[in-house]
Amino acid sequence: MEKELAMSVVKALGLVDDQVLALMVRRWPSWCERVPNLGSLADPAGVDAWRRAADPAEVDAVMRGLAELAARDGGDDTDAATVLAWLLLPTAIRLSTEFIDADPDIDEHIAACMWIEVRTFRWRTSSRVAANIAWRVRNQVLVELGDRGRLADRGRRTQAHTLVDETLVRQRAEQADTSAREELLEVLDWAVEQALISEADTRLLVDVVAAAARSTSGPSAGGWLLGNQASELVAADRGVSGRTVRRRAKRSIEALADAFGSRRPTGGSAIHRIA
Repeated sequence: MEKELAMSVVKALGLVDDQVLALMVRRWPSWCERVPNLGSLADPAGVDAWRRAADPAEVDAVMRGLAELAARDGGDDTDAATVLAWLLLPTAIRLSTEFIDADPDIDEHIAACMWIEVRTFRWRTSSRVAANIAWRVRNQVLVELGDRGRLADRGRRTQAHTLVDETLVRQRAEQADTSAREELLEVLDWAVEQALISEADTRLLVDVVAAAARSTSGPSAGGWLLGNQASELVAADRGVSGRTVRRRAKRSIEALADAFGSRRPTGGSAIHRIA
């Protein structure tokens, strides 16, 4: 039964292993020139073995590079989109299994949602490509089915991790806890989806956090997030005043804090730790 499901959703996506792998091998050298991070996968023909053995961060970097090439606001390369969708087949197959009784055309729904997400992934601000796309595809399928009661939790997205093949997002035991940086990226990605802040706001906040980490003053030699040193570093790069950076960052942080005001998980969310 599982084999039949796999073949059905793969057919709906129009992906043939040998053809996609040949496409990947042929295009890889030129893609590596455009996105150097792809170079950590030296032999695309051995991608299956590589992603089982490679560090999760390296796997995600390659996936993000493909997402950049595939996105309409990136490389707008449909070949890269095809390869990325192929690498995410385990997600599609598991979704097909989960929703088998929901709709006779469920595989077509999944295929369409998968392609849209691959072509519109926010590669500039999002990491954990496989997990995030899995989360979005599942939610979009649920919306199309009219089943909003089963929508994945909008904050942590833990449901996504049960959908993604462990070979794509292998996490060692010592890496089980989400880092502050990864959690912040998830929060910012969610905030954009909820129209709390803009894409430009997220880029500014990421820059401010990075500048604060380099700061030589403030708590733990990390600087205050809204302190003068961090904001002046960002301001110099952007050609604006430090006051403007602080005002925009403060506005975004307050919007996020208000949205998360009633959601305080154990240990605090990333936004409560940095605000």
